[in-house]
Amino acid sequence: MIKKVLAIISTRSGAAKLALGVVTGLIILKVIVAFISHSISITAQATDSFLDLFSIGITVIAVHMSVQPADEKHPFGHGKMEGISALIQAFLVLGAGGFIIYSAIQRIIHRTVIKPDAGIAVMVISIIASYFLSRHLRRVAKATESTAIDASAQNISADVYSASGVLLGLLAVLITGWEILDPIVA
Repeated sequence: MIKKVLAIISTRSGAAKLALGVVTGLIILKVIVAFISHSISITAQATDSFLDLFSIGITVIAVHMSVQPADEKHPFGHGKMEGISALIQAFLVLGAGGFIIYSAIQRIIHRTVIKPDAGIAVMVISIIASYFLSRHLRRVAKATESTAIDASAQNISADVYSASGVLLGLLAVLITGWEILDPIVA
């Protein structure tokens, strides 16, 4: 049974679906904790995860289309869909960055009280899940030569670093009480 599951998630389609499941779970956790803690850095993480979900959805579609055989309209096949998917993901990341910067500035101006405790736990879970997911996606991307899966792996890998920054920021808020660190980290 385990070998069968590993075989499935080692395909392009299976890896993309695994990523969808993991990211969906992380979004749910982050949204709940962002609401409870009032932390803009966790809200930023939830937004980033939501964009990851959207981009992984695009990856699932692109991977499905790219393996379609050549036809009259596409005599060389549909492989370019993966490259288009990677480009769309890059634009999504840029858009999320702009939104996060705007929201952080609003939080600095309007000073929001946060509760960092639950956020710290969610960031630890997010870092661990993202680390293992990105490693798996990289292995699948290399084995299948999938640019779309590789783009998703790079995106999820970046989440490890951003979630680590948020974790450190929340720990600093907890230790110092300086709540302005939350929007700065975001």
